[in-house]
Amino acid sequence: MRNTKAFKEAVAETLAELARRGVTLAPATVEDIIERNVQAVAAQLGIQVRSAWRYFDASVLADSLAQSVREFEASSPDGVTGGGASMSFGKAPLPGLG
Repeated sequence: MRNTKAFKEAVAETLAELARRGVTLAPATVEDIIERNVQAVAAQLGIQVRSAWRYFDASVLADSLAQSVREFEASSPDGVTGGGASMSFGKAPLPGLG
């Protein structure tokens, strides 16, 4: 799926939409999310992945991702702000030094 024109355009459009919203995420992160979402739509509707692209909307996905980033920043106990993908998503806390 990642080698298709539709996938590459979807990634580029989503990254551009995120940039308009002031959110930065790593392209690999966006690629993973798009792939997972399109495959989920295809599975839920019982259609081929290539047909699921008609349901993809970069601006809607960007809105959702931007909202998630803002909620993460707001709820972060250590005051993480900005940076999108440079935030500590999925990183385990460091153990104590004692």
